[in-house]
Amino acid sequence: MTKSYNKLFLKNKIENFQKGKQKESFEELKDYLIQYPEDTLARYNFGLMAQTLGLINEAKKQYTITIDKDKNNWQAQFNLYILYINEKNYNSALLLIDSVLELKSNFQPALRDKALVLNYLNKPDEAIKYIKKSIEINTVDYIAINILGLIYLNMKLYDQAINEFEKKLKINNNYIPSYNNLSTCYSKKFDLKQTEKILLKALSIDSENIETINNIANVYSQKGKYDEAIKCYQKILSKTNNKSDILYNIGVAYFYKKEFNQGEKFYKKAYALDPNNDVLKKNYSLLLLAQQKFREGWSLYDGRLNLNEFLFKNSTLDNVKKKLWIKQKINENDKILVVKEQGIGDEILFSSMYPDLLKKFPNCIIETEKRLLSLFKSSFGNEKNFIEYRSVSDYSKKLNSFDYTIYAGSLGKLFRNSIDDFPRKAFLKDSNKINLKNKNLFDKNKDKIKIGISWTSKAAVGEEKSLSLELIKPILSLGDKYSFMNLQYHDSSEEIQKFLNKNESIIINQFLDIDMYNDFDSLASILKKLDLFVTVSNSTAHLAASLGVETWIIKPKNHAVFHYWNQPNNSSPWYESVKLYNYKGDWSITVQEIKEDLLIKFK
Repeated sequence: MTKSYNKLFLKNKIENFQKGKQKESFEELKDYLIQYPEDTLARYNFGLMAQTLGLINEAKKQYTITIDKDKNNWQAQFNLYILYINEKNYNSALLLIDSVLELKSNFQPALRDKALVLNYLNKPDEAIKYIKKSIEINTVDYIAINILGLIYLNMKLYDQAINEFEKKLKINNNYIPSYNNLSTCYSKKFDLKQTEKILLKALSIDSENIETINNIANVYSQKGKYDEAIKCYQKILSKTNNKSDILYNIGVAYFYKKEFNQGEKFYKKAYALDPNNDVLKKNYSLLLLAQQKFREGWSLYDGRLNLNEFLFKNSTLDNVKKKLWIKQKINENDKILVVKEQGIGDEILFSSMYPDLLKKFPNCIIETEKRLLSLFKSSFGNEKNFIEYRSVSDYSKKLNSFDYTIYAGSLGKLFRNSIDDFPRKAFLKDSNKINLKNKNLFDKNKDKIKIGISWTSKAAVGEEKSLSLELIKPILSLGDKYSFMNLQYHDSSEEIQKFLNKNESIIINQFLDIDMYNDFDSLASILKKLDLFVTVSNSTAHLAASLGVETWIIKPKNHAVFHYWNQPNNSSPWYESVKLYNYKGDWSITVQEIKEDLLIKFK
């Protein structure tokens, strides 16, 4: 067979494949390559056929062989790059796209796609350089403009991202990915109304787009429209092979709906399909813990250790994980470093297990937040066991002297495997650190019912668990019988003054000489002198509850769920003195319920 005959043969097979004789052409070209293995053009096209037929491994194999035999075949490199992108194998994809650009330095799609993969690798500054060069070559490439928007989105420059997505839609107003990305920007800006509007527009163009349906389902879930969200997710299940993600989303919706048994069914199905998904493991664990299935829950809770959000909040992870305890047997005399994790509230919660820890493993050292160090030392009676956070965990050499390192949240696997393991008692003690001025404030109000108030949270989910002074006004208006005391741990003086200017009959006492964000000893002493603390979910709520102060907590609205508040009977085994109040579609309903309970309690 001559070379010209080979070209004619290949042309014929390609044409037949395009005309619908796919399987026949594929098999004939396969047989041909057995006889002519060096024909790289035929092999490249065989890879294209395999890719078209969904035989991805075969396509990768043929592209790889083609590249090995012909280093200048940039088409094979580019196609293999796309396959790696689809598999999220970004490092391999980057090597291939670099190779393409060595052969064709100004190949605009390659410049565009290098920017994309750099963005996936969280290198937005480098990505910007390549995407702008790509757009200079082709100013109307709406895909490139969309990628620029994605890069800005990754950089949290939401307004710039919005500008690029809208610019793209002016070029092609039917490009669904840009609608989805634009909706993400508004979602990040907490503008759910605009997010929903954009997604409905996208659905009017393509009502069957899976990503759009999923996105609007997420919006419905955020807005508390869980049944609508679940309906959308169910629609997707019949349209996608990626059933794990959708099953997970349905599980989340039921979780937010507080239908934990239903949520667990879908989490379990998703987990069976994708057991290595750490996001799934972490959230599945929270649902199990909320159901008081503690042993099962803690076994999955370690999934949090692999998440970027955990690394962001716990910068010592790279060092700590070298000796990280997972489930090995620990001997009584082993030297253990326990490292605090997450926020102040979580640290206080997990510290309830420190008495159990110190009793069983006397050689443990506990790294804790500086603000809590004094309080923990005085409460747990073992000063030598407590050191400031990062004193050891930041230093590899110091860590070498320890047998194991444990993050505080993982102690649950050792000490809280059933409801009977919870001691149901206060575990922190105040040092009665209160200055004369604040003592006088209490003396001045000694004949009144002293109620501490805190209505906002600084956490990332704060908007889902924060109220305003206007919203809690029915409580603050109960009259002179009550003395309300501001226990916000961040400066709220301006907000309070504006509120009081409009409501002159209301009095809110303030401890202006106390730094409640840093001075937890003084804050603890103030809390202990209250008759009651009414608060949203924040670190002060945890502190009050740990001291045994009667604490009424307004639970987060929906997606800011926490396993320790989502327990049966509006109580929590972690804190005996806590009473929990649910969001019921409108914060005013919850506030009215608290007001009525106050009138009953202090009648």
